Amino acid sequence: MKVDEIRERKKKLKLTTYQLALLAELPQGTVSKILTGETKNPSYLTIEKLDETLLKEEMKVRMEAYVAAMQQYFAEHPEDIGNQAKFEAIYREKCNLDDAPIPYAVPRDDASKLHGNLALHDYRLRASELHKMGENRGFELIDGNLIISEMAGVSHQRMVKKLGKAISDFIDEMNGRCEVFDVGVNVYLDENEYTLVIPDITVICNSDRITEKGIEGAPDFVIEVVSPSTRQTDYHKKLHKYMDAGVTEYWIVDMEREMVSVCINGEPMQVTIYSFTDEIPVNIYDGKLSVTIGEQSV
Repeated sequence: MKVDEIRERKKKLKLTTYQLALLAELPQGTVSKILTGETKNPSYLTIEKLDETLLKEEMKVRMEAYVAAMQQYFAEHPEDIGNQAKFEAIYREKCNLDDAPIPYAVPRDDASKLHGNLALHDYRLRASELHKMGENRGFELIDGNLIISEMAGVSHQRMVKKLGKAISDFIDEMNGRCEVFDVGVNVYLDENEYTLVIPDITVICNSDRITEKGIEGAPDFVIEVVSPSTRQTDYHKKLHKYMDAGVTEYWIVDMEREMVSVCINGEPMQVTIYSFTDEIPVNIYDGKLSVTIGEQSV
């Protein structure tokens, strides 16, 4: 993400520097120096925070436009009330939107602007540089954009370990062919040089996609346990990427809110919200395995 792009996006949203700094929870002086070019080499973490803030505001604008158009459409076509799928198809065609979920959908001519230009070679160099500087962070790459997050806390790691074990034990009991990775594995979702993610839990049933360097292509089942620094990425960027790449099932486990968002790929995508006390079926196993998150909590 370049500073010029941040300036352009800020301008389109009609945000002042003060407003952007307030939303990003950053000092106004820091943001001002970055945008004016006074700070020649702003930190990746600061740029990432500005990017996430702008992304959130852009999604709000898109959703406001979508809801306003939907209300007008149903007012003019009362016979279609409740048929949101029909309206969405009309709306996408009228606005020439890409196939991303509505909060991310942009005119097809602008879709390329969402992609950065960082390839895996550059990603590894950047990550290495940051580690040498003492940055104890997690690094991923999505559509050429570097994603930086705080290292997971103890509760997060315990949750991942217990969920991974529950799934792995089930597979062993059923003599299943799937394999569980819950200690971090490189996943090359798009099988190209511009996306590399490391899910908290990855379940892959096609052994041909497993190589020494990681998984090439979409896993069958992915779980992300939300941390404060990964919230926006888990709920938005990764949701979009996982569904677009063909991940069958994606769980977002939110320990702060004690809820789980279960996303099932399809047309349309299905999203079901569960609490930590609910028995949650694993859809790739047709509900033969279910997990109650509260029983995994520490």
